Amino acid sequence: MSRPHSLDDITSDYDESFGVSEFTSIHTAHLIHSYEHGRRYQGLVQNRYGMPNDEAEQMREGIKHKLYTDYILDGKQFLAPVPDNPQKIVDLGTGAGYWALDVAEKFPSARVIGTDLSPIQPQWAPPNTEFRVEDLDDEHRPWSSIYAGADAIHTRALLPTLRNPKLVLRRAFENLKPGGWVECHEIISCVFSEDGAVNRGHPLHKMYDLINGSFSQVYGWNLQIAAQIPDVLREIGFVGVAQRQNKIPLGRWHHDAKMREMGIFNQIIHSEWLPSMLLKHEAMGISADEAETVGQEILDAFNDPNLRSYNVWLDCWAQKPLPG
Repeated sequence: MSRPHSLDDITSDYDESFGVSEFTSIHTAHLIHSYEHGRRYQGLVQNRYGMPNDEAEQMREGIKHKLYTDYILDGKQFLAPVPDNPQKIVDLGTGAGYWALDVAEKFPSARVIGTDLSPIQPQWAPPNTEFRVEDLDDEHRPWSSIYAGADAIHTRALLPTLRNPKLVLRRAFENLKPGGWVECHEIISCVFSEDGAVNRGHPLHKMYDLINGSFSQVYGWNLQIAAQIPDVLREIGFVGVAQRQNKIPLGRWHHDAKMREMGIFNQIIHSEWLPSMLLKHEAMGISADEAETVGQEILDAFNDPNLRSYNVWLDCWAQKPLPG
């Protein structure tokens, strides 16, 4: 059983700025931060990612981790048939390290490596866990050999925020051992409703349109990649590509108790995501007042039980072919 994590244990109180080489260990890094509108962001690479990395965002990620682990994945770390005694597991875009810490306890045989632009992971960790600071989205610099020979590579809520997600997946393929597995989890950027009454008319699509516009030109986001993951994996050379689509309610409208709980978590995750994104209204080409209006329209829709809206959380996993 995985050890429960306390969100209060996550700390970001590192020393002042530093020069970053190809990668650096979280235990030796001094943290680079940038600050804007009262929020803290990664400062390793300019105009990259665009979301905060502060304690409020880590709390939101903790709620998302709980929704995945306890509800969507039913307590499992993988849907892929990863062997019982893997030797190396890599978590790309590990964030606060929740998943990496869980999987390290689940698979004590494995060396678990979590990597991210932000060194915000806890100083305590199981002895088989390590965290690295690295820009894996850098097309001009190959990955360090530390990731080579992985039994499994995991991503969650990462690929749409990358400038070149196909490059990252291709490098994941190259760093997996033959027979190794990649597993990706993403939210498809589209809202549906049980009766088809809202769908494209849901105000959350205004947010997606803003991100797909000038915001993506600044930060390099690609929301469309989430729905394309299975095809991209096949194109790269993965085999046995499998996917599962989970309909997760937005709000508390569902009659089933478990689905209603999931809907409440989903609403909290999105409701906390909105103001973080809309602080970047200038990058979206709108004013602060316009951003406030968009945000309020979306929150009102979340609280309207008559809309019965949901989105799709995609799980996808695939294998690197064995030789011969």
